[in-house]
Amino acid sequence: MKTYASTCSVLYVEDDEVIRTQTASFLGRFFPDVVLAEDGAIGLAKYEKREFDVVITDINMPNMNGIEMIEAIKEIYYDQIILVTSAHNDSEYLMKLINLDVNRFVLKPFNNKQFLYVLYKIAEELTFENEREQLQDEIISLSKNAQIIVDEINIGIVIIKDNEVTMANRAFLEIGGFDSYDTLKLEMPEIGVLFEEASHCVNAASNKDLIKQLEQLDDDEKKVRIIKDAKTYEYQVTSTKLEDENSHILTFTDITAIHNALYKDEHTKLPIRKFVLEKIELLKHGVSELGVIIVSAKNFENIAKWYGKVEATAVEVEFSTIVKEIKDEQLPNAFIGYFGVNQIVIISDKYDMSEVYKKLKDIQLSTEELFTKHDRTDLKFHLSTQAKLLKLDTSKKLNDLEVDLINAFDLM
Repeated sequence: MKTYASTCSVLYVEDDEVIRTQTASFLGRFFPDVVLAEDGAIGLAKYEKREFDVVITDINMPNMNGIEMIEAIKEIYYDQIILVTSAHNDSEYLMKLINLDVNRFVLKPFNNKQFLYVLYKIAEELTFENEREQLQDEIISLSKNAQIIVDEINIGIVIIKDNEVTMANRAFLEIGGFDSYDTLKLEMPEIGVLFEEASHCVNAASNKDLIKQLEQLDDDEKKVRIIKDAKTYEYQVTSTKLEDENSHILTFTDITAIHNALYKDEHTKLPIRKFVLEKIELLKHGVSELGVIIVSAKNFENIAKWYGKVEATAVEVEFSTIVKEIKDEQLPNAFIGYFGVNQIVIISDKYDMSEVYKKLKDIQLSTEELFTKHDRTDLKFHLSTQAKLLKLDTSKKLNDLEVDLINAFDLM
């Protein structure tokens, strides 16, 4: 978030001094340039003096309300990014804002996680737009040495003309695992098939279909996923049509780290349920069943009950670490995920899982040693594992497979 927000400027307009002070402090943790205004009239005056990447405003304010200020701002710069914060969910207000092409709202009192997510998406959008504009300016101005220059750019770049790939830089060749442009042309002239089928990601059988899909999607939906060396990588894609109508520049920015941060449990660092289900959806194509081991610690609920949430979290982290180490040793290419509290899932479409299953059943965890690290020598508790080896029928819908896993954990 700080990386994306580091170059963004914010105008924050709020008449409530307490809310303004608290929110300004929160914004200042991420945005280096935050300007405050007490009402719409002051906000507009400050806006007229300089440019802002983002305007955040309340609706009900003295002198000039938020809607009046937004109307004035839109006359100056119609495409200004605006986030509206309000304690009111009035349909009349909403219709006025929608008519002004404002579609970002956060209701007060703030849910910090939701507010942060909206700010993150705005900062991400601004960053990608700036990168896209910079790359387009760079590429359009390139001379006959263009290939040499774009090879130095660490973002994947492809030019498609008349539905054929006419240029791919070194970064994109590395993304696809090709040793040269000639290899790409020979092995995968339709680059859309390089990308995995997955929810919220683009996959196409032809370059023509790939361009068509990208043109129909919003910017934040233009993502592709690639599996390489048993690891999943995700890329944000931009598509820019050149002056020649049959030519497009595609750029591929690696957002794997961002994706993983959003999809991992904050304590165990394992992919959360949503990502587990995405992985099942990805793996089930082409196989009739998937091997799954579900694992949990017996009597885990008693730790939180007797010793508290902090100690229970520490045990869960230690337990998940042991399970992952066994999985990595026995099945390094299998997937492991966090399905819920004290619920770990290991998934594979290729391997005999009986050996890792046996080792998981033999896990014994003494909390005495663990809690000594936390200066809690009074806590003693021994945990063993309960595990179950399952086969998931891939002909079922993903929702049904999720229910099957929920029921399997409940029955353990």
